[in-house]
Amino acid sequence: MRIIALIASIGVALQTIITLYSGSGYCPTQGCQVVVSLTLIPPLWMNLLGLIFFQAIFWSLKTLKGKTFFSIDPTGLLLLSGLVFDASLLAYQVFVVQTFCAYCLVIFTFVLALNILYGLRQAVWGLTALTVILFSFSILSFAPIGGRPDSFSLKAAAWGVRSCSAPTKEVYLIFSSTCPHCQKVIQSLNQCNSCDLYLNPIDDIAALNLEGIERIDTFTPQTNRRMLELLDIDTIPVLVSKSPDSYDIIRGEENILNYLSSACFTDEDVLYLDNPISSGDEGITVFSGESGECSVTIDCPDESK
Repeated sequence: MRIIALIASIGVALQTIITLYSGSGYCPTQGCQVVVSLTLIPPLWMNLLGLIFFQAIFWSLKTLKGKTFFSIDPTGLLLLSGLVFDASLLAYQVFVVQTFCAYCLVIFTFVLALNILYGLRQAVWGLTALTVILFSFSILSFAPIGGRPDSFSLKAAAWGVRSCSAPTKEVYLIFSSTCPHCQKVIQSLNQCNSCDLYLNPIDDIAALNLEGIERIDTFTPQTNRRMLELLDIDTIPVLVSKSPDSYDIIRGEENILNYLSSACFTDEDVLYLDNPISSGDEGITVFSGESGECSVTIDCPDESK
């Protein structure tokens, strides 16, 4: 057990050093970026907590194993606490993010192995806690409170951003590379406008025929798809316009083009859009069009052919 704790400590220490010097840790899967973008504390602090935990286990096993204080085994309690923490992160990835961080899974495996090797009683308590946490997450709905999408970082999930010197709004275009209506919206953005435009495709794309785009390393199409699921929207393109205390969600090619021409190519706010449909959630207004949309799951035919 001390060898496992030491190996885990070395691994986390290396990850901490990599994060400290490069700004992001090593992970072979894109899921790590998704998980990191949705945590409230930086990856560096998460790794430091992991290093402290495994070092505490290592020294506790060396000096306190078998000792109790007021009938409490401090080593066992520390192991169980670590398993509960990592099990919650695992459940979050399974039932909320729906993607996996490979590095997180390795750390979870170390913690689970330590709990099982500590003895039968510890293994039973640990596996029980793991089962209860996974079951609890499986019966809960994790839509943002009030339906607001601000618990998901569209900014971090964007493929790229086109910034202006004096932006009046932040807008996020959710689209796909196979949607001709989306391409028509993107083509309209070649001239400079007064909005910071974030491009949020729901699939992997190689390039866009649009000048002035700054790439974002944390691009994650899964988060953009998840946002559409939370909003109960199954068509694209979708434009999310962020204001200080609300969101406007514009659906359909024609509505989006009208919105952009009014809100982003001038300094004036949008005064009118056809067919406004309020979602009933405070802070969100949805403008939906009857045409100019593609299905998220079915490729839209190219009308130009």
